[in-house]
Amino acid sequence: MQEFRPETRLACEAMGHALELAERNLGASEILSKDGRDLVTATDIAIEDAVRERLQGLPIVGEERGGDAPPGGSPYWLVDPICGTGNFAAGIPLYCVNLALVENDEVTVAAVGDASRHEIALAERGRGSWTMRDGSQHRLAASDASSMIVIEDDGGKSQGPPRGHASRCIAEAIRLDRWEVRSLGTSLAMPYLAAGRIAANVYLFVTAVHVAAGSLLAFEAGATLSDIDGRPWSLHSDSLVAAATPDLHRELLELARATA
Repeated sequence: MQEFRPETRLACEAMGHALELAERNLGASEILSKDGRDLVTATDIAIEDAVRERLQGLPIVGEERGGDAPPGGSPYWLVDPICGTGNFAAGIPLYCVNLALVENDEVTVAAVGDASRHEIALAERGRGSWTMRDGSQHRLAASDASSMIVIEDDGGKSQGPPRGHASRCIAEAIRLDRWEVRSLGTSLAMPYLAAGRIAANVYLFVTAVHVAAGSLLAFEAGATLSDIDGRPWSLHSDSLVAAATPDLHRELLELARATA
């Protein structure tokens, strides 16, 4: 059994409670529009509040309640209570809860909860990625055995040029007829990549609160990551190309650039 850091165990405990709230579905019908197609439900708020209560001790930057990262590389938590709120509100079980510990401007602990599979994926920098289900642990490893790739534009919430880029990139990927192309509307694709269920995930526009946890999961599972300009992915990146192999990553990077 993998021995985890105290912070990882704390994140796992907080995630378990968050998934309980999500599965109870309370507040899912109380929907507000933050901006255009960007939705928030009462459940999003309740989960973030519950997670904040359990992660007391370090600053928290949340998708719904906000917050500021402390200066000087001090540690803090990133919290995305429901990534895929549109799916959640529609009763589609493709959504996840994301928690990431940031230390010295780098993600060092990640937890992603998948309510549809009743499992939590965990990662620690330099120590690998794992999935926790029914009290058992399983080491994660990325694989290109699947022909499926996921291409997103921040869950369909971007507007203007980024959305046009997404439509061209998805259309060209379909035209090439080399992959099964999907858009899930959630960063749940990141733990899917870490587990080898999909071969790659491309976010043409995305912020760290949505993919910080998943990026560490995928990296520690052996995936290759960068932004769409080929620079190593960081908390300051506004895009993400993640693939199970360097060759597939290179191919998708070229696709993203060619359709910009």
